[in-house]
Amino acid sequence: MNTELESILLLPDGKGPFPAVLLFHEYTGLNETVINHAKRLAAFGYAVLAADFYGLRNRPSNTDEARSTHRIYRNDRLLMRKRARACLDVLYSHPEVDLSCIYALGFSFGGGAALELARTGVQLQGVASVYGYLDTSNPASSGDVKCPLLVIHIKDDPVVPEQHLRMFEKEAYSAEVDYELHLLDNARHGFINPEAECFDARLADEIWKKILNWLENGKPRHLNTGVL
Repeated sequence: MNTELESILLLPDGKGPFPAVLLFHEYTGLNETVINHAKRLAAFGYAVLAADFYGLRNRPSNTDEARSTHRIYRNDRLLMRKRARACLDVLYSHPEVDLSCIYALGFSFGGGAALELARTGVQLQGVASVYGYLDTSNPASSGDVKCPLLVIHIKDDPVVPEQHLRMFEKEAYSAEVDYELHLLDNARHGFINPEAECFDARLADEIWKKILNWLENGKPRHLNTGVL
């Protein structure tokens, strides 16, 4: 059965094509927090697709519904990959997007979705996961992941336990994945979300700077062939 999705595309000022970010939401779904994340990225020159992972008629109205809805994908990683790829295809089809420079970024549930997308072997400039799920039912093999990864993990995170970090590191070593791992002390899952009780403005700003710097350093440098 087909699911109708309603993602939101934000374009920066100026003329494209633009480098792009496929942005995956947390388990609560596509909401104002995600759109504000997208606006932040667009202000730095990125076309951003704030992906609707659940579908227009399946958006959770409360945390209990969100827990139930996100489990459908958390428990079926192949379905998660299929949905993530469907969202990526929307970016591929947009004329204002630079196809040579597309990133995926996600937080928590969205970070897990971004990593699952990377495991499918798609050609991306990079994939970033912020306190995202690190376990998977279908680990990558050598050569599957074709882009560098940025993984930001919280020590002693009850949502993403240390066991899952060890699993990810073993998978990455075996599959020869190029990844950058940052471990955070004294942080709580959800700290980058201003609507969360555990929001940490200082740390959120620090991590956003790290994400933006990582994106900027990974962008292809196009030579200016104009006459000076």
